[in-house]
Amino acid sequence: MQLRLVALLALAACNPGNPSTTDGTSETGTGSAGTGNGPTAPTSTTNTPSEPGTTTEPTPTTGDTGPDPSTTGDTPPGDHLVGHCGARTGRYFPEDSWIYADVTDAPVRPDSAATTAWLAAHGGWGNDNRFQIDTSFVINEADANTPRATRTPDDPVPYGSDCDPGVQMPLPDGGRIEGLPDYVCPGRVEGEYEGDCHLIVADFAGGFLYEAFRATYVDGQYYTECDVAWDMTRDVWGPPPAPGSALAPVEEYQWGIGRDCTGPDAAGFPIAPLLFTVGDVMSGRVEHAIRFILPNDRMQRAPSDDIDGPMYVWPATHAGGPQAIDPSAPIYGSRWRLRPDFDPAARGLDPANPVVQAVVWGLQHHGMLLADGGNIALTAESSDGCGTSWDDLWGDNGARVLDGIQPEDFDVIDVGSPEMGYDCVRNPDR
Repeated sequence: MQLRLVALLALAACNPGNPSTTDGTSETGTGSAGTGNGPTAPTSTTNTPSEPGTTTEPTPTTGDTGPDPSTTGDTPPGDHLVGHCGARTGRYFPEDSWIYADVTDAPVRPDSAATTAWLAAHGGWGNDNRFQIDTSFVINEADANTPRATRTPDDPVPYGSDCDPGVQMPLPDGGRIEGLPDYVCPGRVEGEYEGDCHLIVADFAGGFLYEAFRATYVDGQYYTECDVAWDMTRDVWGPPPAPGSALAPVEEYQWGIGRDCTGPDAAGFPIAPLLFTVGDVMSGRVEHAIRFILPNDRMQRAPSDDIDGPMYVWPATHAGGPQAIDPSAPIYGSRWRLRPDFDPAARGLDPANPVVQAVVWGLQHHGMLLADGGNIALTAESSDGCGTSWDDLWGDNGARVLDGIQPEDFDVIDVGSPEMGYDCVRNPDR
């Protein structure tokens, strides 16, 4: 706990600043061709945020209020590092969620070695097989007084039918979207895309995590192609299927957004809990699963030409645009665990570097989950406004501080058989 306290003291004044820069972006599945997501009309036409002090408690949609998310105070239970910079303690979801599961001794898929070898033989990680870190995402924070807005009816882009209708998106003063200094996604108002423009807002007191894709807020209008309001008091995934087991029919076993349903992240995952932060690294270990991505041509669409696909495994609920037709190719949602005998020095890494130490520990204990298509393998949160920057932590190698880690250094965890398809059936438990 002493390391945690040091990190929290160093980050106590954390505020959003200028965006970090990266040389690659993800390719979120809600925008992938062939997802089958049709437009739906938003259920509310409120276009401007309410005045501070008059905002009602947040609800996930205008049509389904669900359980009362209200909590006392502004600190969620638990002792994980959460929020912007990892500057507060708490958790995004209940402690027994897959996000925090220790998979050190979890069983390995029978085809694990074939999958890691396949990826190595087909170019490895994206970006010339560099195990690089993207730091463009930012976790904004809100409370009951934060102004909120719902999607404008004038949005020229169809809304994803898999996503939550009528979300009241909090828009904190000074907040921003992925990789940009404010809420303005270039070209978005005209329906022209220049990036994924993810928006992430955590309301810890209210108990909801809000995430959006291709979002922008300009001239009092909020635009989004998809947003989801995650109730942080609930685990809507349940236990994983037994290793090697077949899935129960959809009417008997649902999880996440719903089988075949996408969200702001192509796999249907919540994004914020999978981002490692400056606070995680300063604490000495990443104590949750980590988000990772691969190029679409290195993810399995189907094992053979006579199967439609696309394939995904629990806890994912969707696959974006995978292209590989091969039973050994990596599958959307798969969880990869760094081998316990991994030697950083043998791969050319600095074992004393704090990023190497914290992330390697996290990958060995909690693993990483295949969440989206793109070229930068790992995803961390921006360090802007954190007091300590990524440049302070990772040294001369920069975002390539982990470069050298190879696919064969991982095992792929067994979480049962894959699901496939784009026919979204939303989870009624949400």
